Amino acid sequence: MSQQNTHPFGDDNAVRIIPGPAGILQLAQLRKTSEIREGGHNGEMLTQEYVRKITEEASEDDHFTRGPWLSAVQYLAAEGSIATGCFGDMITFIKNGKLENVVAVIKSCTPNMLGDLKVTLKDLSGMISGTIHYKVLNDEVYGKAISVGAVLILRNVSVFSPKSSGHYLNITLKNIVKVFHKDTSAVNSGSGASTSRESYWAVEI
Repeated sequence: MSQQNTHPFGDDNAVRIIPGPAGILQLAQLRKTSEIREGGHNGEMLTQEYVRKITEEASEDDHFTRGPWLSAVQYLAAEGSIATGCFGDMITFIKNGKLENVVAVIKSCTPNMLGDLKVTLKDLSGMISGTIHYKVLNDEVYGKAISVGAVLILRNVSVFSPKSSGHYLNITLKNIVKVFHKDTSAVNSGSGASTSRESYWAVEI
């Protein structure tokens, strides 16, 4: 039986998050509703148009329909949050030189001469480059899960904005909340399938 997660909206309402790809559409609709209530910049956009806009890139990139991303979405829903995109509108989301919340898939990664990892990250709104510090890679838990296809949940990530190259993330050990290994199964996500200090990722056999 598929597990559903509850995401609270308002004081008295509770919404069941549908596991699997259909949940992407549902989450887009929930985010639209939330932004209307908060007076967000998409408040005047028709819901149908907004859902189409948010899911357009997801339909072009199957990373957003795979186990790691869906597991991250379900984890956030259980915590009372939604996986929103910030890379496409960095100016709005940067506060004191940092991004408070980031949920992104690793699209590419290359080691550098310092032992760090240069990465390209993608969320529902766009892509950004960054560096993952070598201490993350050396960590006995997180280091084993960092690869193309893994999904990261990050907090308070420092953003560098050199004029010549746009924005750039600096990811350290203290920024990482969860890492969902590229082989995480969405079926197991309800039981916390991920890489964290408390548990390893779950791989469907």
